[in-house]
Amino acid sequence: MTTTGSKLSLPAASELSARSNPWIAMVAIALGVLIVSLDGTITAVANPVLALDLGASLSGLQWITNIYLLAMAATLVLSGKLGDRFGRRTVFLTGIVGFGIASAGIAVSQSVGMVITSRLGQGLFGALIVTNALALLRTLFPAESLPKALALFASLIGASSAAGPLIGGLLIEHTSWRWAFLINVPIAVVSLAVGLRVLPTRNSTGADSTPFDLAGTALLAAALLPITYGLIQAPEIGWTNWLVIGLLLAGTFSGVAFVFAERRAVDPLIPMRLFADRSISLGVLLTVISFFSLVGSLFFVLLFLQQINGDSPMAAGLHILPMSIANVVASSSCGWVIKNYGPRPPLFVGMLFSAIGFALFTGVEPRTGYLALAIPFTVLGLGVGLVMTSSVQAILGNADVTDAGPAAGVHQTSLQIGGILGTAVLGAVMASAVGAKFGPAMGDNGIPSTISEELSGEAVRSVAQGATPLPTHVTPEILAALHNATETTFMHGMHTTMWVGAIISLLGAAISVGVRRGRVVEGSTTVH
Repeated sequence: MTTTGSKLSLPAASELSARSNPWIAMVAIALGVLIVSLDGTITAVANPVLALDLGASLSGLQWITNIYLLAMAATLVLSGKLGDRFGRRTVFLTGIVGFGIASAGIAVSQSVGMVITSRLGQGLFGALIVTNALALLRTLFPAESLPKALALFASLIGASSAAGPLIGGLLIEHTSWRWAFLINVPIAVVSLAVGLRVLPTRNSTGADSTPFDLAGTALLAAALLPITYGLIQAPEIGWTNWLVIGLLLAGTFSGVAFVFAERRAVDPLIPMRLFADRSISLGVLLTVISFFSLVGSLFFVLLFLQQINGDSPMAAGLHILPMSIANVVASSSCGWVIKNYGPRPPLFVGMLFSAIGFALFTGVEPRTGYLALAIPFTVLGLGVGLVMTSSVQAILGNADVTDAGPAAGVHQTSLQIGGILGTAVLGAVMASAVGAKFGPAMGDNGIPSTISEELSGEAVRSVAQGATPLPTHVTPEILAALHNATETTFMHGMHTTMWVGAIISLLGAAISVGVRRGRVVEGSTTVH
């Protein structure tokens, strides 16, 4: 209750309900973030079915994943500033509505282009949700109960990530891949209805005069988009193609311009002073490496499970479950280590686990048993969980209190950049390995040279998705031989990407040695 002159101003009903029982408000917030969390793993399960139903190429599938990550990476910090100016409740609920509409757009899509466009919308509105969700929690909960609220919130998000493959697989197998996205709509409606009733309306910081760093936002997008597009297109049109070279140069130039623009901005999107601290810079780099591992591995392992191993979408979701559970266990159990010894030990051990998990995947073969896949999934999940939790501490624990918000925004942005690089770089590695192996594999399986010559680059791109190319006038014997060649080639490509992931994770373990302890951040999942 506040007074202005002689007039008495009473809090809104929604403010009173949130203050009296903030746990009710958490329902709306958790449901909102739930649809963002579910969507990542559901999309991974849906990719092989999208390839069949809409004729998506490997690059098309990569864009379905990457455009979402690009949109979020470019707008996460800006979304927090929008919440500061226009109210976190307003911006959060706008994100809920937009995400629901974009999900419905995917469900009715008739082409890969329509899916990609709707995924762009999901990324933009998802950024509004993610950046303002935890800021709302910080506003609603008093200091003594905030750690408990954040712990419960993190558990809910971890559980939803684990449930994503199962829910997606169940819907895809028994209904359609479209329902895997349409399920977001009723969840968004419930979150909106609860949010309108219980979320506080007076939650802006009053920073109405702070200018938006629109130049920084535009330059960040101008750096990420051409580099990602160039990395995806290079395996198809060649690394020496002038389009690829031009895209990579344009992205690099925009990245350099972004750094200079941020140094001069009044209120920069990402304050460059943060990176003067070695531990923050290394924490960001390790976050990128870890999410590179997670997103890149899921992309190709899920193609393997459904295209090569012959698993149904539901079975593929069950295969991922050990990784999701291990991720939650590692994330929730390393707090004591961080509090007593700092983030360096779990960062180092997490990167080692990630490297071991990748190496174990190189021993996976077609029609392997559940346990043979559960072991590498579990080890990789433990590694990613340790790194994800301790990297937040490395970044926020070494930032000044006044920079806590931008530092958290940097952490969230680095997650998205890691995912983009994971699918783009490992996709390029996969395409290159498949292109080099498919010809010899056809020869080893006795496929006539006339058929080998008929199969063009498009056929090689199909093999990179685990799909057997179908030449004209082929006998059943030749078709069986082509299937064997495809299987051998895909596995060679997948194993190559896993070795790359293992090497990069080992590099991450070496990098983690340079991280300082920093200040312990209570509830370190906090986002700007």
